[in-house]
Amino acid sequence: MANYGSRKGFADRLALPLMVLAFLVVGGFLYWLSVTAEPTEVVIVEEDTTRESGASAILDVEDFLSDPGQYQGRIVEVLGARVASRLGPQAFWIGPDDNPFLVKMGSDLLEAGSNVLVEQRVDLIGTVWMMSDSTLVVWDSLGAFPNQGDRIVAEFAVGSPFLEIMEVRSQAPGGGGDGGSTGDVGSN
Repeated sequence: MANYGSRKGFADRLALPLMVLAFLVVGGFLYWLSVTAEPTEVVIVEEDTTRESGASAILDVEDFLSDPGQYQGRIVEVLGARVASRLGPQAFWIGPDDNPFLVKMGSDLLEAGSNVLVEQRVDLIGTVWMMSDSTLVVWDSLGAFPNQGDRIVAEFAVGSPFLEIMEVRSQAPGGGGDGGSTGDVGSN
């Protein structure tokens, strides 16, 4: 058998020139890219945080109820709220029965004669405020509590946020909105 010898010396002699050639090829390619590349225009689309309802946030009821205090002083739209119970003619509770959230109808809704039914699904648009003793006094002077029991129940919300709504929309039984009516959404 013929012995051709080791080719190790041949590989050692080509390693450095091949490495330099590889760097030159990559460098040349990068230079060619920088010369021939055309600048691209990046368009930044800023999302408008104000919806057509004027709300700064549109939230599912579960998302809203997880931390309503973070929206204090802001207009929000709450979707799919279940009316848990009534609190006199001007207010009601939404959410789960074991942790309800207070909602007060605004003066425009009261003048329009708007009303909601217990267990009704509604979409609400309003401002989140913090309940205080002075707020209770004002509500009492406006006739929000037809009896002393309603006022006592409302006192449980002192120190908590509440939603003063300017619009209420009844949801169709399938869960969709009814087109945005702000009139009477039910009767007692």
